[in-house]
Amino acid sequence: MEVFNSNTLVNLSNSILKAFDVPTFHETIPEIDEVIKGHKKIVLVLFDGMGQNITRYHLKEDSFIRSHYVHTINSVYPPTTAAATTSVLTAKFSIETGWLAWATYFPEVKRNIILFRGYDYNTGEKVDPNIAYKKFPNTQIFDLIKEKDKDVKTFCLQRFPIQQNGPKYLCSAKKMIKNELKNSSKAFGYFYWDTPDVEMHANGIYAPIIKRKVHALNRFMKRLTKAVPDTLFILIADHGHVNTEYVDISEHDDLYSLMSQPACLEKRSPSFFVKEGKQNEFKELFNKYYGDEFDLLTKEEVVKFKLFGEGKPRDEVLDSFGDFVALSRGKYSLYSSKEFKSSSKHKGTFPGHHGGGTKEERLIDVSIYNR
Repeated sequence: MEVFNSNTLVNLSNSILKAFDVPTFHETIPEIDEVIKGHKKIVLVLFDGMGQNITRYHLKEDSFIRSHYVHTINSVYPPTTAAATTSVLTAKFSIETGWLAWATYFPEVKRNIILFRGYDYNTGEKVDPNIAYKKFPNTQIFDLIKEKDKDVKTFCLQRFPIQQNGPKYLCSAKKMIKNELKNSSKAFGYFYWDTPDVEMHANGIYAPIIKRKVHALNRFMKRLTKAVPDTLFILIADHGHVNTEYVDISEHDDLYSLMSQPACLEKRSPSFFVKEGKQNEFKELFNKYYGDEFDLLTKEEVVKFKLFGEGKPRDEVLDSFGDFVALSRGKYSLYSSKEFKSSSKHKGTFPGHHGGGTKEERLIDVSIYNR
């Protein structure tokens, strides 16, 4: 097991802070610093799921996106949207933000909560749409940049309905970004698009629709960057994707019966809460059934190895780790069919997924335009 806490999305965001003369939280990336130095109009573009393996499989080397390649970085752990995009927008690691994964255990309500939505992960019930934002509030880099220099125009655009006034189509996204940047000599913007992640979850990473979506994004970047030539554009992803197969932990009753509550975090890096005094037995049985495909870490090892990043752990965040965290080393994802109501859409086992420990999920190519 390797832990990558340098040359990450967090460090890239700290490079952006440095470019606007804002004090940083972590080290910056020299290769990025050199390229963006002196630029005062910067837009960070993030295509969800379009990690290195997706970009390099679906686009030729001389494509517009790949021909502007600058550097390869790591996502955060786990490589999943809730953790990674929060780290991008705060310049801090998951352990610092409290946003660990898609679903995190909240002891105060005794539920696994989908952080972005405030729903119960296992039942689909609505709990509180703002529960994660209230428990783990974070200052974003827009605010830090604006605080340093009030003359910098800052904006955030995310695809509708993620952002109610956000763009619905790429053509409207281009128009909105261009409009935000006009009449500004200093600006920082962030644009998030949920493609091709959505389609890869549903179809796997090699389906023809994925190639069409990636090529559409390639055309979009060419049109966008040429439309606003005085602005530096940085293109990243939050993580990559892999095709996956699912194993059902509840099929092994001797193992499953040792759990005190449903697993949480990610299906490719689940955390387990184990009945008191049963930790050794759980570890032995887990390694018997899944040791060839998953690394099992104790809560203490998670903290020692800084799995969720550098920095001081957020208050109460350690409660979400349970007793163990398992990391997928290959194609398998782990879940329990008994932990989801039959009507819950979250029971679904997608052909494509992310959040595990493979390099395909972790590596991200950074492309930069209008240098």
